[in-house]
Amino acid sequence: MNATSLFELRNGAVVRDPSDEKMDQIRELLIGEYARHSDTRIAALEAKLQALERDVAQRLDAMSARIEALAGSTDADRRSNFEELARGMVDLGERMRRLTRG
Repeated sequence: MNATSLFELRNGAVVRDPSDEKMDQIRELLIGEYARHSDTRIAALEAKLQALERDVAQRLDAMSARIEALAGSTDADRRSNFEELARGMVDLGERMRRLTRG
């Protein structure tokens, strides 16, 4: 290839051979409809995939919020149980003091 050909290729100024255009027409006749149908199906699948991704993200967010709520509830229950146990221990200590005095 000479320098002029490279320049023409880079700038899109290359004149196409008429047989190339005929090959494009034949290619369009043979597989054009199939290619368009495939493109449509791929676009539909991509849209479904995006919808699924949004749905999964929403569900994960909801599950994460539920887990955090349960963790907070568990912490509150544990604190409440610990406080009840502490009161029981104080009460038991008071009873033991009364028994030893009495």
